[in-house]
Amino acid sequence: MALGLADFGLSLGDFSQQGFFARFVFAAPFSQFLAGGLELGPAPSQLFVKLEFAADQVQFARVKLDFGLVEPAPGQVKLRFAAVDLDLGLVETGLAGLDLGQAGLIGGFLTGQFLLAGFESVEDAWKRIAATRSVRDFKAVTSYRLTGAFEYEEVGPTGELKHGAVDEETFTNQAKTYGRMFSITRTDLINDDLGALTALPRRIGRGGALKLNKVFWTAFLNNAAFFTTGRGNYKAGADTALSVDGLTDAELLFLEQKDADGNPLALVARVMLVPPALLVRGTQLMNSTELRDNTASSKYVTNNPHAGKFSVVHSAYLSNASISGYSAKAWYLLADPDDLPVVEVAFLNGQQTPTVERADADFNVLGIQFRGYFDFGVALQDYRAGVKMKGEA
Repeated sequence: MALGLADFGLSLGDFSQQGFFARFVFAAPFSQFLAGGLELGPAPSQLFVKLEFAADQVQFARVKLDFGLVEPAPGQVKLRFAAVDLDLGLVETGLAGLDLGQAGLIGGFLTGQFLLAGFESVEDAWKRIAATRSVRDFKAVTSYRLTGAFEYEEVGPTGELKHGAVDEETFTNQAKTYGRMFSITRTDLINDDLGALTALPRRIGRGGALKLNKVFWTAFLNNAAFFTTGRGNYKAGADTALSVDGLTDAELLFLEQKDADGNPLALVARVMLVPPALLVRGTQLMNSTELRDNTASSKYVTNNPHAGKFSVVHSAYLSNASISGYSAKAWYLLADPDDLPVVEVAFLNGQQTPTVERADADFNVLGIQFRGYFDFGVALQDYRAGVKMKGEA
């Protein structure tokens, strides 16, 4: 007989947005429940469920649950869980003697953890420069920003206030679905011990992160019409190479940006975005407090005026030849995405990790199947939120 959390008087809520495995039911070979207990976590809203099972493969399972109280009906109180973190204590990893149902159960428990490990193993520089938003469906969403004559005018002796003209700017985004499906045969399960069960979810998680990065940086680097001299957020020439003088010019470009009404933007750049080839130079410019010039008889200021001004973010995708618009010399100064985003990522229902699901293979095939899918969209937003320096003539 299967043993679920309800057997402990607990009600399992929706925690799928955290990317963890959502089918939390104890079945063979863990159905013989030996001992367990509840333990409060360090935070007031954390609870630990400790379980011990009569199985050679697993000695104990420790489940951390972040919860909140809900009242579904008068006089009833249940726990609604927001996140689940499972820690299995493995005694042995051999699958010899286990049938597919047992192996699949172990895989079900481990899937969420290895999915996240694979997803988080890929660079996430996009998080440092992008705003994120949650969308409810796959329709295009439009954000609006009001513009117009909002500046106050002097009120004359008659006390009459003049009407201002209101306009708007729009920014769009749309989530799409990306996914893959894989299978593991019974032979692979038996011959590979737990390797297949742990490696495949990890690779599915990594595949989701790779796709997110490729879509994100493809959209970001498609910026020839976004960063332009006409908009005052682009400059080319030998003097745009990353250096103290080049950084000074880039900062000046950013500070001179104006809003839609012609007023100063009144924001400062926070992020220096560079390809790997410029990472060391960018780091030196931010960490060095002094500058040295070995030119004979030259006079110079030793203090570095840019030390510590910007957070250096690098991405290998900026100079990856598989993406149109790549460059190993171009670099950017960007606003904090919380202040004004240059690019945005929309996630369906706010879920920022892929979903992975496991099922038995077709009836005529001995094995199990995994599928992973990820719902997100990427779009450039406000061109005033950054400047691009070509880094060469």
